[in-house]
Amino acid sequence: MSEPDPFAGTAAHYARARPDYGEDAIEYLRDRFGLEDARVLDLGCGTGQLAVPLAAHAGTVLAMDPNAGMLQATAKRAAETGRTDVETLQGSDEDLRAGLIEEIAPLDLTTMGRSFHWMDGRPTVDCLREHTRSGGGVAIVHDPELVTGGSEPWTAAVYDALAGFLEEPPERYDPETVEYEDPWDELLAERGLADVETATFDVLRSWSVDGIVDYVRSLSFASPAHDDGDAVEAAIRAALAERGGGPFEQSTTVSVIAGRVP
Repeated sequence: MSEPDPFAGTAAHYARARPDYGEDAIEYLRDRFGLEDARVLDLGCGTGQLAVPLAAHAGTVLAMDPNAGMLQATAKRAAETGRTDVETLQGSDEDLRAGLIEEIAPLDLTTMGRSFHWMDGRPTVDCLREHTRSGGGVAIVHDPELVTGGSEPWTAAVYDALAGFLEEPPERYDPETVEYEDPWDELLAERGLADVETATFDVLRSWSVDGIVDYVRSLSFASPAHDDGDAVEAAIRAALAERGGGPFEQSTTVSVIAGRVP
């Protein structure tokens, strides 16, 4: 029996609230991998925050996600921006390794935005490396964009309001002290990718109260499938009202961790 989808029912919230990665990250991928006419896989595409802007620079972008609602939102985003070169495919990294890769390869680039931590990383990278043309690559695009983490006081207020409804609240993210036991750049190099590097770009985001509420409802541990949704929303709105009601600014970074297939 397959595991329950942690993002069941979140697609509408996800599409409205999950922020884009910024043009700098997209241009970095374009310049490094020469995406004109390239076949790009965006694995774990969510609602298209990475796949759709990449399509402006690539030949074809295949947006893949296990959640059908996410794919519908990606297709809608592509249509609204006039992109006809985004294809959608339902599936996970496990499906990819089980044979689905044979149907979509060869690839020139695979991107994974805010999704790699959900995957079985090493065998997935092995699978992608074996089915990517020489000179192509694998890129993990990541940012600490959680509105429940960061250094701004308002993010602490959101975290405290949400944590009161969770039996096991996630550890609050602090960009100043976070350490990774298994750094992704080292993982890519270990699995045979060459010229692995991390490019980091500064981003300033502005959040409305509605956007913050939508964002929280898009999280796997606070999705509409969980109880107390109305109470969670009320608590967050009250906490933010005490902080002036917004808009709220957040300074963060977007990192692209990428390596090339020899």
